[in-house]
This record gives sequence, structure tokens and C-alpha cells, in this order.
Amino acid sequence: MIKIKTAAENDISTIENILTDALAWKDIDVIGMSLWSNDSIQWKHLSTTFKASDFYIAYLDGVPAACVAVSDHDPEFWADIPKGESLFINKLAVMRFAAKQGLADALISHVKSVCADKNISALRLICHSHIPKLRSVYERNGFVCVNEKILYEKYHTAFYKCDIYDERR
Repeated sequence: MIKIKTAAENDISTIENILTDALAWKDIDVIGMSLWSNDSIQWKHLSTTFKASDFYIAYLDGVPAACVAVSDHDPEFWADIPKGESLFINKLAVMRFAAKQGLADALISHVKSVCADKNISALRLICHSHIPKLRSVYERNGFVCVNEKILYEKYHTAFYKCDIYDERR
């Protein structure tokens, strides 16, 4: 069973553990490099951008297994989107033991609900454009690629947007 909760300060080590586990096996075989550096997933770095409560943690049968950070502004990659007009997914990670259990889909669905609750009509993210499996996760969840760029002269990046329609209204 999957349960999702908003992280708190006492979950910081759990967030780091999930990101560290994902970093250990994610994407290196596909693109020849890791998407994240070890430093970039330590709280010392993450806390310059996020609060603990910006993260959601997914539990699989009571065990922390995945996380995602969500923000309402991303001036670095989406400078043309005003604060509060969209939510942005960052650092979506699933631990190896929980792969292919629907955790990424569950987290994305949860964030879509957060958008609907806040009357926000779009959810956005970026990902490496040369990872077809990752892109297919986003695309099956309603994201559409709206642009592709090479960032910092080395990161092939796909920019994705998902329009949020609140069926409850």
C-alpha cells in the first residue's frame, strides 16, 4: 500500500537517504553521467532552495520509498512563469527496492491534486532529454514536452508541462 505525507524537519535524513539511494543507480548507464551530484542531494544544499515541507514522501507498506520536492516558483529554469502560476516538480526519486511499484505515478498524482486544491492550472518539470524511460513516466502522467535545450553547455534538457483540470468542479 502506498501512502504519501508532507515531510517535516524530522524527515530530512529520510529525504537524503531516498535521494542517495536513487543517485547510486539512476541514469548513469543511459547517459554516462549522474543527473545529480552527491553534494546537490545533501540537505545543506537542498535547504538553500527548499524547506522540508516542500517535499512529499511516499511510503510503500510503511517504509519510506520515494520523494519529490514541489515549489511554486523556479526562476532558474522557468523564469518566464510568474510565482504562483504553476507548481514545479523537482528531485523526484524512487529507491531501488521500490522500483516499478507505482510510486512515481502516485507522487505525480498527489502533486496534481495539490495543484487543483490551490487552483493552479499547470504543473511543470525538467528532465534529461536522453532518458526515454524517465520521459515516458512523465508523458503517461499527462506531461507534454514544450521545449528542449542544452543547459550549461552539457545537459540535454526537456521542459515538460501538464495542464491541470480539476474534475471535482
